Amino acid sequence: MTKYFLLILFCLIPMTFTSCNDDENGGGIELGNYLNGTYAPGNEKNLLSATIDGETVSGDASVTFRTGDFKTGSMTLDNVFEGYQSIEIDNLPLTEVTEDGYTRLTFSGKKTVDDTFGFSYSGYIVYGNLYIEITTTH
Repeated sequence: MTKYFLLILFCLIPMTFTSCNDDENGGGIELGNYLNGTYAPGNEKNLLSATIDGETVSGDASVTFRTGDFKTGSMTLDNVFEGYQSIEIDNLPLTEVTEDGYTRLTFSGKKTVDDTFGFSYSGYIVYGNLYIEITTTH
């Protein structure tokens, strides 16, 4: 019985001490993977809650969010605006906000798409949920 117990103990020790090497990722653990992805209305894994001028976006809309360092990110807005299939927002400044034990990344900014269309946006992302409020400017 003791030999059996020791065998199990020795098998579990490597799993217990497995850790991430922080030095490989510039001093921090790579956590962006749990935020990176495509968010859409009705998607249980990555839910998009977005409004344009107070109206909920269509069910065909999706936003692909990417970050590597939690300081900047990018978003690709697909089928969010009528007449624009895809709009890219690069160099998106992100701010970490911790409230009630939860940390979320907030963002805001303005995007000029062309001479006739632009918008301002603000929102946040937290594991599994991306929230965006958009106000169009013509």
